Amino acid sequence: MLLKYKPKQDHLKIVPLIPVSDAAKKVRLTRNQVQLLPGTNEVTDDEWLVMKDHLKRDLDDKIIVPIEKKVAASKRAPEGKAKNLAEMPTTEAVELVDNCNSPETLTKWHKEEARDEVRVHIVERMKELKMDVPKLKADSGDDEDESDDDGNGGGDEKGLAEMTVAELKAYASEKGIAVSGNKDEILAAIMEAEKN
Repeated sequence: MLLKYKPKQDHLKIVPLIPVSDAAKKVRLTRNQVQLLPGTNEVTDDEWLVMKDHLKRDLDDKIIVPIEKKVAASKRAPEGKAKNLAEMPTTEAVELVDNCNSPETLTKWHKEEARDEVRVHIVERMKELKMDVPKLKADSGDDEDESDDDGNGGGDEKGLAEMTVAELKAYASEKGIAVSGNKDEILAAIMEAEKN
C-alpha cells in the first residue's frame, strides 16, 4: 500500500503495529512499528490493515493519504487497482519515486522494480539522499551464479551486451560511470571504466 505523508512540519512519524480490530488481529507481521517520512512511503497490505486504526485523525485531516489508482486490469495489476509501485503506470511511478524520502522504501523498490525508466529514477533518488546504491547484477539469469564471483569475469560482458540502452544507463549510473550516446558507445564506456 502506497501512502503519501504530508505533515505540516517535516518530521518522522512512528506508527505502532498493534492490532486493534478483529481483522487486524488475524494478520501476521514481521515488525512492530513502521516509520513514515514526509513524501511517498510503502507498507504491506497487512501493515496497513493494522496501521489505519491508529491513524484515523491523520487520515481525516489528509496528513496521511493512501494512494490508489484505477488502472486497466492487466498482469501488472490483476484487480484493476494500483496500490504499490509495481502496479502503477510508469509516469505515476516515476513521480512517486521522485517524492520518496524513505531509504527503506527506495531499497525495497530497487529490488522489485523491473521497468528501466523507473529504476533509473530510483537510483538517482538514492544518490540524492546520499544512500548506498545496491549493486546491480549484470548477468540476471541465475541469482546464484558462481562464475560471477570474481566480479570482472566473462559473464559480465555477455550480460551487458544483452541489456537495453535504458538498462545500460541504469547499470552505469549505479556504478558511477558517466555515459552518453548510442548502445555501442555506452557499452564501450562501461567496459573501459570496469577495466580500470
